[in-house]
Amino acid sequence: MIDEVERELKTQLNEELVEKLFETLSNVKKKYVLGDHRSCSLEAGRFAEVVFRILQFVTSRSYIPFGESISNFHDETEKFSQLNSSQFPASLRIHIPRALQVIYDTRNKRDVGHVGGEVDSNFMDATLSISLCNWVTGELLRLYYTSDINEATKLVNTLIKIQIPIVQEFEGVIKILDPSLSIPDKIVVLLYHKGEFGAAEDDLKRWIKQPIRTDYWNTTITKLEVEKALIHCDGFKCYITERGIRYVQDNIPLEVEL
Repeated sequence: MIDEVERELKTQLNEELVEKLFETLSNVKKKYVLGDHRSCSLEAGRFAEVVFRILQFVTSRSYIPFGESISNFHDETEKFSQLNSSQFPASLRIHIPRALQVIYDTRNKRDVGHVGGEVDSNFMDATLSISLCNWVTGELLRLYYTSDINEATKLVNTLIKIQIPIVQEFEGVIKILDPSLSIPDKIVVLLYHKGEFGAAEDDLKRWIKQPIRTDYWNTTITKLEVEKALIHCDGFKCYITERGIRYVQDNIPLEVEL
């Protein structure tokens, strides 16, 4: 579905800018879901820089190349308000530019982009940033998605769903974000994540967080190691084998959709 949105917008906007738009939007959402609020606001600032260039493109057919800095973001976005109101809608002249200013100021002045800002970045800042990014994207779709508005609304809603890694780590505790996986698959996914470092069986049990009978656990480990050769255990730790790596990559989605 996202590919459909991208293709549609590329017929109206610059292809490079559309790709950067969805790349940065995806990063904003991923950082937000993972609780990395500082990085979320930082990525939102990059999103604002991309949309600024989109506004430049639609109003002048040119834009500041990526890699070249925007000298004064606030003043530059204010220039859009001076555009001819009969030629460009208020959303392009006023509403989107002002939303971008808030996103950009949150990155630069709230201890996100620079050390020693006025206030620590937090959940509220990240929530504001992601909400504005969603709204701006919705406005661009409203303006440049050529199908009916109901379809555009559905497409905006799909943008909220993002792909995040199936494994997330919390200070040494690993959590699998797909509870539907079987216990054997959870074991190989955990060992895939640990790589050459491996993991002790007690740690694997602790991370799985399910009541597991000793006889079932021992049978499962034996099958994975002896019958399927997906893992190797040396009495201290278990490790994933090359066969196990291929099994995970071929059979288990390593990202989940929210």
